[in-house]
Amino acid sequence: MALIAGIGSSQTVASASGGKITPFNNIGTAPIQVLAPNPQRVSVTFANPGLQNIFVAPLVTATGASLMPSLSALGGCFPVISGAMMTLTGEVQVGWQALAASGLANPLTVMETNV
Repeated sequence: MALIAGIGSSQTVASASGGKITPFNNIGTAPIQVLAPNPQRVSVTFANPGLQNIFVAPLVTATGASLMPSLSALGGCFPVISGAMMTLTGEVQVGWQALAASGLANPLTVMETNV
């Protein structure tokens, strides 16, 4: 008999039991990597406690090409407006990057979970 289990179900084995938080206080107008790829990641939450809008994007596109966003080329980015948070679930296992609308020392809180 085959065992069938979905991601995050009670039969799934993962290396974490909940969210892992990574704080940043150095988000500027050039993109920086905020999460490494994680094949076990089920969801990622980006929270923007700062005053500037932050743009988050995967490191690669659906075809595997590198994504290199800039303030003049925001295609592929998701905006996280000041004071807001955004949770993405599903196919979020790639690495992630972030850049700010302006400034050099903007905060961003990133939480990922494997369950």
